[in-house]
Amino acid sequence: MRSLCVFIMMGLLCTSFGQEALKKKIEPRPLREFIGEAGEGVDKGPVHEVIQDQAGYEQIWRNLGLAKTPGEIDFAKEFGVISTTRGSRVSFRLRDEGDGKLNVMSISTRDIRPGLRYAIGVLSRSEWKQVNDTRL
Repeated sequence: MRSLCVFIMMGLLCTSFGQEALKKKIEPRPLREFIGEAGEGVDKGPVHEVIQDQAGYEQIWRNLGLAKTPGEIDFAKEFGVISTTRGSRVSFRLRDEGDGKLNVMSISTRDIRPGLRYAIGVLSRSEWKQVNDTRL
């Protein structure tokens, strides 16, 4: 009888923890990321910026001193976010704020090196209406 009670209690505990895990939101992730180093002599770039169209995208990669696009973005269905750093690496942290709002942050290493590194994240337009303070 005691083992049956223990078994039932374990089942109830597992069920409640399982429900709690289902309630947690899944952290959003970019569909694709383009990571690289800016051209020689470029030491400044956008810290955080939303890229909404092809013209803006071309302007950004040309300002980074790149000879060609780092990767294709279908602006009819997608948009991009860019972040740059003088550290050795940069990555994104995305948080769903609810109601179609996305908070995009970037994290970079603190080891300052010559040159400039960039990360461009590609996200789906269908999921988001606003990124940080920029309406899509």
